[in-house]
Amino acid sequence: MLYPRIGLVDGFEELINENQCVGYKEHMADAHRILYLSGVITGDMDNHNLLMTLDSLSHDPIKLFITSPGGDIDATFLLYDTFKLLGSPVITVGRYCASAAAILLAAGSKRYLYPHSKVMLHLPAGQMGGDARDWDIQHKQMTRYKDKIVEILCECGAKKKREEILEDIDRDYWMEPDEAIAYGLADELMNPKIWQSWIKEE
Repeated sequence: MLYPRIGLVDGFEELINENQCVGYKEHMADAHRILYLSGVITGDMDNHNLLMTLDSLSHDPIKLFITSPGGDIDATFLLYDTFKLLGSPVITVGRYCASAAAILLAAGSKRYLYPHSKVMLHLPAGQMGGDARDWDIQHKQMTRYKDKIVEILCECGAKKKREEILEDIDRDYWMEPDEAIAYGLADELMNPKIWQSWIKEE
């Protein structure tokens, strides 16, 4: 679906031609500083670049809606680093946040969940190959990933000790919204009042 937009022509506001209309993502980013992280997290830099572009325009809050089963852990760490570089607070809204996506949910300056959201933590997973020395190298790297995940969750406000988190994530650890809030991965439930305050006309 395309949305019209107003542009300045010779100092006057005019409705842009139909062929210059924008898609909903561009409209939401431009009008409301709302971005979407949907699907598997990959090394695609679009989300980094969009965050940095909005941050260059102003330091007003950026709202990131997350619907993801997780994905590449290195890409997740880099996106987390981007959050920390910005002058703009990144507010996260979790709709479905499993695996690496739960880390990004927790990294928000303010963290919301839908009433029927799901959040899941677990250990990083990967395939191992090669000889015994290769296995040793890969095992050390997986241990580093595990330690980084726990470190970031603690930095982001997880209310459990490191040993408890490690025990929880030994297998898939699913949480309902109230459980994720109690765990320290989110702050409160999303509601119509919050949403309307974000999209109201300035």
